[in-house]
Amino acid sequence: MHHISRRTFVALTATGIATAPGALLAGPVRKGVTAREIADRIQKDLGGEWKPDTVDAFKAGDPSTVVTGIVTTSLASLDVLQRAVKVGASLIVSCEPTFFARADTPTPPARRAFPAPSGGPGASAPPTPAPLTPAPPDPVFSAKDEFIRKHNLVVLRLSDHWRLRTPDPFAQGLASTLGWSKFATAGDPAVIIVPEMSLEALVSHVKKTLGVRGGMRIVGDPQQRVRKVALLPGSTAIDASLKALPEVDAIIAGEVREWEAVEYVRDTVALGGRKSLMLLGRIVSEQPGMQVCAQWLKTIVPEVACTSISAGDPYWRPTA
Repeated sequence: MHHISRRTFVALTATGIATAPGALLAGPVRKGVTAREIADRIQKDLGGEWKPDTVDAFKAGDPSTVVTGIVTTSLASLDVLQRAVKVGASLIVSCEPTFFARADTPTPPARRAFPAPSGGPGASAPPTPAPLTPAPPDPVFSAKDEFIRKHNLVVLRLSDHWRLRTPDPFAQGLASTLGWSKFATAGDPAVIIVPEMSLEALVSHVKKTLGVRGGMRIVGDPQQRVRKVALLPGSTAIDASLKALPEVDAIIAGEVREWEAVEYVRDTVALGGRKSLMLLGRIVSEQPGMQVCAQWLKTIVPEVACTSISAGDPYWRPTA
């Protein structure tokens, strides 16, 4: 215990310091920053017009919660949430939905029941859809929501507007993690010129560096020589693949529709084209971009510790 002399006590009382219990020992009291205030800083620093129909919003927890630490992740899985609690973080910034759908609510999305079609040819109008009805409770939704509530966590989704940042933070993060930042063309992290190697060697490097377990899939000849690579992390539409493929030897993407880019590349190879496509899985491909997000958040929220926790590859591959 710290003993204070009578003379010191009188002096402190005169200035009002001794009236607050523990003030002398605790030092100056600082007001914590809330999740809402951090979201406001994010929006201000990213700049531009904030989309009215964006998915970027709080998905769980109370935004007025004082934040004890920040975790960024490609997806706030239950494992990531548990690890966030262990490191003392209360705000999770996630790129993808926490509750398994675009609606991203802690209850299953409402369902619409359609009545059986009536009438035959020449019917004047299709049947009117029934109104939305609440889905029954789901034990997984409920357990995840309960965990968030129990530990006073707040989940903020940051996807649409983070993707608009220049340079592309997802391509930037993926290039950096793969050790390819110095190979970026004209400062564009999405187009990389690597030392020439076989597709098989390229795949091995990516798999080992990113710790991919079973989600990686490749289209192309393993012995194809690769030098110029396009990085398209996340979900890639066919038009982006068609734009990138003529200029590069290989595309490294997160996920695509199988009947679009995958089959286009496969037919390109069948026609003699020396092209290839490597799919990492959406979550794995986006994690490096959320590591970039953690570094950026440290600059705009310096008073709160921030780290990135990977959701990891959700897949595994059978050995036989």
